[in-house]
Amino acid sequence: MPAKRSLNLIKILIGSVIIVLPLVLFSSGFFVSASEKIYPGVKFMGIELGGLNKEEGLAKVAETEKNFRAKRVVLRYHGWSSTLLLDEVGFEINEEAVINEALNAGKHGSIIERWQERKQIEKNGLALELALTFDEEKLAQRLKDLTSGITTEPVEATFKVSADGKVTVVPSRDGIGLDLEKLKKDIAKALYEKDQEVVLSLVPVSASRTTEALESMKINGLLGGYTTYFDAGKVSRTYNISVAARAFDELLVMPGQVVSFNEVVGPRSSEAGYKTAPVIVNDELVDGLGGGVCQVSTTLYNSVLLANLEIKERYNHSIPVSYVPIGRDATVVYDALDFKFSNNTGDYLYIKSYVSGGQITINIYGNTVYKRDVRINSYVTDEIDFNVIYETDPNLPKGTEVVKKEGSKGFLAYTERVVYLNGKEEKRDAQSYSDYNPINKVIAVGTSETLPQVAPSAPESPGGQAKPGTLDRLTGGTDQPTGGASTGSGATNIPSIPGTNPPAGHRAP
Repeated sequence: MPAKRSLNLIKILIGSVIIVLPLVLFSSGFFVSASEKIYPGVKFMGIELGGLNKEEGLAKVAETEKNFRAKRVVLRYHGWSSTLLLDEVGFEINEEAVINEALNAGKHGSIIERWQERKQIEKNGLALELALTFDEEKLAQRLKDLTSGITTEPVEATFKVSADGKVTVVPSRDGIGLDLEKLKKDIAKALYEKDQEVVLSLVPVSASRTTEALESMKINGLLGGYTTYFDAGKVSRTYNISVAARAFDELLVMPGQVVSFNEVVGPRSSEAGYKTAPVIVNDELVDGLGGGVCQVSTTLYNSVLLANLEIKERYNHSIPVSYVPIGRDATVVYDALDFKFSNNTGDYLYIKSYVSGGQITINIYGNTVYKRDVRINSYVTDEIDFNVIYETDPNLPKGTEVVKKEGSKGFLAYTERVVYLNGKEEKRDAQSYSDYNPINKVIAVGTSETLPQVAPSAPESPGGQAKPGTLDRLTGGTDQPTGGASTGSGATNIPSIPGTNPPAGHRAP
């Protein structure tokens, strides 16, 4: 019986502890939710946060942040010094992180661990770390301006092209810059310790494009190039050609990579900087954004042919263009028609574009072990007669006929590439079949029964006036020389055979 009573007594004591201990802990605030109050003794930058809820804590930290923004940190490096204003580099305290840490203080682990942590905070206090952020772009730019006297930018390796088409590598050079991550930590530490001076740490900064990287590409000479001409007086069209050509200047193409003209150049929009100039729509020239871009794709197409690269996708215009022989044009329309080629060499390609003085040149450089002499032959295989369309015109006297639009023939054309190695034919392959539409001749036929009346007292303009019953007619004309010029690859540009020159008056974008 005594043993049984002792056992019951132990059970009663344990039960009492189980009941009483939570009440004691609760009454002392031990079970207060992390979302309610911060335990006493938790401080941030020397400011007591104990007893505050989340909203109150955030407000207190925000006030501290406002004071810090006005602070200046002195940057030193040996005999050099400068001052950084925190507000001008997007300085912010991560208020949410600070208060979440404050609310969770004393609330980790088991019941015993929480109790021990809280007692430790009450005895020694808890200083929260300074969680701060910067506007990285503003900080980097401001530090670059301030430290220009003690830091140097790295120099990227580049290619240098000589007048004879040879390519060499201009070496890269490392620079000296700031250890930015360390600097941010040092600023936080300085603010925390109420110190306003930071000693800078400088580190070497490697060039992102090194000499070794460019040399490994094995680009040493010209594989092929082509030049076409345009009227530089047509300002908008010239501008569009320059914008599109610039997208290909210094473009590097990896072995096996497929290059899409539309992906490289992007949408032809006013936002992209393109202007309105004539483009071919439904076999006619009309004003549209990006007029002239097709001359860039056509020039590139011929350069690719002469560099003996593989054509993946190409479309001809609906009517012949004036700046290349028939069958050697490549039209593009964003999100519809593209020009694509692949780097079928085993090394990198390097593309350069030049626009000046009414001409555009695109050169393709690579490893000259792949260099070949290339001949492009283009032929008209068939001619398609145009129709004559008569349209009635009530503004013309009956029986009068006036040509509103001259007609031109359509063509079927065939283009082939012949590749030579050491003077011997290595391969001959068909490159394209092109179908150009005929343009119908349109004649206006008068149907008016009465002659136009002219007021006898109407004053005559100083320059005279047109006679009644006549029409002024706009006549077209080519604004670029027909054909282009190949460059660099030892290639021969074959002039179009008789009958293959595009009809006068037609131009393409």
